[in-house]
Amino acid sequence: MRDNIETNTFNAKEEKISINEDINEILRGEISAFEAYEQVIENVDDDPEAKRLIDFKRDHKKAIDYWKRQAKKMGTVPETTSSVWGVAVESFVGVSKVLGEANALRALKTGEEHGLSHYKKMLKSEKLTDFQKKEIADSLIPQQKSHIESIDAMLRMS
Repeated sequence: MRDNIETNTFNAKEEKISINEDINEILRGEISAFEAYEQVIENVDDDPEAKRLIDFKRDHKKAIDYWKRQAKKMGTVPETTSSVWGVAVESFVGVSKVLGEANALRALKTGEEHGLSHYKKMLKSEKLTDFQKKEIADSLIPQQKSHIESIDAMLRMS
């Protein structure tokens, strides 16, 4: 009987770590997106489209705050950095900035498409709550799609 209790406790801890890793993976992506928008906004600050990019950055900040609250509710310390993914995004966006605004926008769009794909995948996760999946479906996926459409429009104008 004792072995069974220890096994159940271990399995519960393992499941908690797995759930939290899913949330932290989302968090790292959102932090990366926020950082990427900060980089691009620095270069297009005087552009009339900069306001749109600032709004997108704000959307990603709200997503970061949401996922941090979810991690805390599940009893863990949320991710605070973009980790290795952030370094890759920073390099990609940095090179794109040097090559011009259109390339920087394409880099942002690529990131948004990756985020959209990841959120769609997370809808199938058994590790997220129904509430979290509802937030993804009702708010975060439409937001990602809107960002992609807006960036496409900006690219057509550039």
